[in-house]
Amino acid sequence: MKTDRDWSDEKERLIEHETCLSTEGNSTRRPSSKAQVTFYTVEDAIESMGFGIFQVIVATFCGLLWMADAMELMILAVLSPALECEWGTSKEQEALVTTVVFIGFLVGGLMWGSICDVFGRKFGLFFSDFTILVCGVLSAIPVSGSMEVGYPWLLVARFGVGFGAGGVPQAVTYYTEFLPKKMRGVCIISQAVFWCIGSIFGALLAMAVIPSLSWHWYLGLAAIPAALVLFLFPLVPESARYYLVKGKIEKAEKTIRRIAWYNRKVPPVGQLITVEEKELRLKELKAEAQEEQVSVHEEQVSVHEELKEKAPLIHVDEAEEVYADFEMGFCAKVKKQLLLFTTLFTNGMWKTSGILLVLWFEAAWLYYGCVLLTTTIIQYEPHCGIDTTNNTNSCTPLDTTEYLQISGTAAAELPGIILTLVAVELIGRKWTFAMLYFGCAVGYGLLFICVPNIALTAFLFLIRAFSTGAFQTAYLYTPEVFPTNVRAVAMSVFVAAARVGAIVTPYVAQVLLHTSDWATIGLYAGSALIMVLFSLLLPIETKGRSLMDGQ
Repeated sequence: MKTDRDWSDEKERLIEHETCLSTEGNSTRRPSSKAQVTFYTVEDAIESMGFGIFQVIVATFCGLLWMADAMELMILAVLSPALECEWGTSKEQEALVTTVVFIGFLVGGLMWGSICDVFGRKFGLFFSDFTILVCGVLSAIPVSGSMEVGYPWLLVARFGVGFGAGGVPQAVTYYTEFLPKKMRGVCIISQAVFWCIGSIFGALLAMAVIPSLSWHWYLGLAAIPAALVLFLFPLVPESARYYLVKGKIEKAEKTIRRIAWYNRKVPPVGQLITVEEKELRLKELKAEAQEEQVSVHEEQVSVHEELKEKAPLIHVDEAEEVYADFEMGFCAKVKKQLLLFTTLFTNGMWKTSGILLVLWFEAAWLYYGCVLLTTTIIQYEPHCGIDTTNNTNSCTPLDTTEYLQISGTAAAELPGIILTLVAVELIGRKWTFAMLYFGCAVGYGLLFICVPNIALTAFLFLIRAFSTGAFQTAYLYTPEVFPTNVRAVAMSVFVAAARVGAIVTPYVAQVLLHTSDWATIGLYAGSALIMVLFSLLLPIETKGRSLMDGQ
């Protein structure tokens, strides 16, 4: 096995070989009159330093953010029966409590993406988490025992929670920008394990707290993960890719050195540039070689390919810096973000963006539909023709068995995550999308059958697994397909589309179900089947594709 010293010597030999002055026979190549420097990209640095302790720290940080988000959303599945018993809320009022959270998601998602692109990923994630914590605690305060005061207060506070949680998906953007290419699929989808743990823990916490104390205590305790995340912020740096596209080269290099220190690796040396500038410089180098009419030996070409794969440091002509560190007013920054938003639907990306809007909408529509249907179907079994008219406005609190069933369906996310992890690497992102949406269609279709409670739980388990996988595939595919300068904006736009689906689904899963169970289940099953076709129409497969820094 080669030591670090052996590899260093080999790398120097390869670089010297590539730039040596040789052709077939004994002819020589004239040296360039221009100064020679080394350059590298953030992608090169991440690949050379690999996956290590630093990525584990970032994974834990982002995972706790997802856990906080999951616990806040699990509240939506268990809060309605408690409100019904305390305030006598109607199904429409219960659905509104769910809807205002997702309206907050929608508004916050659009804003946090721009904030993260303008002020930094870490900055946006900090204030997103802080908002979740503050509003989560505020929603737990029993300002009044009457519905006239308490219900509006709850709506406002839960809107704030949704607004803060709208920034959590930016953790995917942040984490992706620190990952080696071959590890992105596994690492991003593995983050869903934290979400699954948060969902299960949220259901078990509700079972322990709501019957013995009250739902107010439950809302307050559910904010604990958001508080824990605040203590991890000093341990993680800002994204090097963000610094690079903002022209803050020294800060980007500092982040790279920090990654190298954590991973016990030697940081690369040379000039830090973007992927696009690297390609441009390689083209310029090739053009220069052609102008000099240099004949390159086949062995030299193979060594060049080996060099690009093993040692991402290539000698090229020195050029002036592309980026200048400039200050821009807030209004100008906002205008710039609006311009970046329009690029999602121009420059050849309109087809990808349009299809992703639909896929994200459907992922949330199916996933949260399953979450909300679980409570209602387990309690009333409307699919078996049981008359639920008398139960619509009665107090029916969840019992221990029903809490455990909700926890069980939440646990379905684990096999869904494993299935998705394997599929995205074996068959690619597009076919994984198609497979998972087809699974959702089958699962929802099985709900038409009147079966015993244990089989019903199994059907819901199946839907939860496939819908979780579809969501995680969307979170993996989106940051891979868009460049750094619009990556956070793209995430915010598509997460907003998902929130629209989440806003609509409560009125189907919690209201329409009591009118027509066939129409409700048919809507979910039919729309999932249509998404199979949309998935296959995606024009770009991102498996094994390098992240881009600019258009």
